[in-house]
Amino acid sequence: MKKFFIIVLGITVAAMVGYGINYAFSPVKTQKLEYITQENAINTNGFIVRDEWVMYTRSAGTVYHSVSEGSRVSKDSNIGSLFYGDVSEDSIKELKVVDNKIKKAESDESVHSLSDLDATNVESSIYRRENDIIDAAQDNDILSIARYKRDINSLRANNGLSAGTLAELDAQKTQILETIGVLKDDIYAQISGVFTSYVDGYETILVPSQTESYDVPYFESLSQSPKVRKISSRVDAGGEVCKIVNNHVWYVMMSIPSDMLDGRNTGDSVKLRFNNMADAEVKGSISTISEEYGGRRVVTVKCPEYLESAFSYRLVDVDLIFESYDGYKIPVHAVRTEDSGKQKVIGINGNRQYDCYCDVLFTDTDGGYAIVDTADGAENKLSQMSRIVVGER
Repeated sequence: MKKFFIIVLGITVAAMVGYGINYAFSPVKTQKLEYITQENAINTNGFIVRDEWVMYTRSAGTVYHSVSEGSRVSKDSNIGSLFYGDVSEDSIKELKVVDNKIKKAESDESVHSLSDLDATNVESSIYRRENDIIDAAQDNDILSIARYKRDINSLRANNGLSAGTLAELDAQKTQILETIGVLKDDIYAQISGVFTSYVDGYETILVPSQTESYDVPYFESLSQSPKVRKISSRVDAGGEVCKIVNNHVWYVMMSIPSDMLDGRNTGDSVKLRFNNMADAEVKGSISTISEEYGGRRVVTVKCPEYLESAFSYRLVDVDLIFESYDGYKIPVHAVRTEDSGKQKVIGINGNRQYDCYCDVLFTDTDGGYAIVDTADGAENKLSQMSRIVVGER
């Protein structure tokens, strides 16, 4: 019996020693560090509001657009023609091809600088530029190499384009117009902006000058599926010809729960992420906040950044991001406050523990976690730690 008690005592002592060693070198609970981006955001639908100019025709006819969809145009620039009669699609396509060639020739700086070359001199010019590239490479002149390559590509692509070629293209265009054989009026841009041949009927309904008056009932009265329509090449009198959109400043109008706007004011900086535009993201500022109605408010965000894809949409699936924090996600109780007021996290690197002083960037009391990052001037960085202590000894 005595022997039995000795054995039991020995086992108990061994267990206590083992537990004590483990307790001495390991915290009760640890957690691996996780670096994340935490957003204070809401997902909703919104309407894009912008200055848009729609041109209408007085007479029936065929519309020809000489600029491409989404092109930026300047005020008073030629953007197409209205033919007073029916014009075949083949003639319109021919006209488009020739206009594109003319634009390419006019915009090609290398062509202008080499416009006096004839076909025989083209090959000689290419040969000289190839030698120039060799010389520039020896001098490590990267800019000159790039310029010489552009010259070569231009010469080859245009096959010795001469000053006469532009005249030839103009002659081709004149011939096409004579074949069409109907009167036309040229169309000029009334404002500068982005050209589009799509309309949706909201051009005069959603305008920046009216955003102060937009409220929840007005928002809810708008169709959640606006019908975007491409302008037909054949138009009746009074029909749309084209649209130009101000590409400098635009707005997004959203209806969101009122409590999301507590403490928010006009002028506050935010971000918008458009989920139906491949997650395109732009910076903006709160422009207007409406009165509360049914627990919601309408907020409009001013966007001064050009976003090409935005001009193809009216209704958007958008994340309104109020704040964004990059840091380590840890339990709230893992943040320890010293008598001095400094906050720290106990980090682990190898078998040692370190006081890692930190800044608390965000706290979610309901979720029980905080986002923290290493404080400026802290000796021990959280990035150097493998784990942190989240429990007491």
